[in-house]
Amino acid sequence: MSAKKHSWKSYLFLITSVLVTAAMFLLDPIARANSETLTPVILAFIGLGTICSIVLAVFCFRTLNEKKTLPILGLLFTSLNVILIVSFLWIGANIV
Repeated sequence: MSAKKHSWKSYLFLITSVLVTAAMFLLDPIARANSETLTPVILAFIGLGTICSIVLAVFCFRTLNEKKTLPILGLLFTSLNVILIVSFLWIGANIV
């Protein structure tokens, strides 16, 4: 039995989830600085990055010979992202 270690999937999952979280928090300052021209690109990055993070979470947690500390951190960031996206969609749909 080999020793458990972190693989490239764990690092990619963590980096993707942190970048998506950073894009969510920096959306408004970047939009103000560029007069709303980059907003659709950033929103597409947030959506695609969240989907990629969820797929990477499945791959990371199904690997048996891998440490789970980095994927757990990535899962926390991804859960935060999904909760924020769902809450904004829910508020936006029910405000009318």
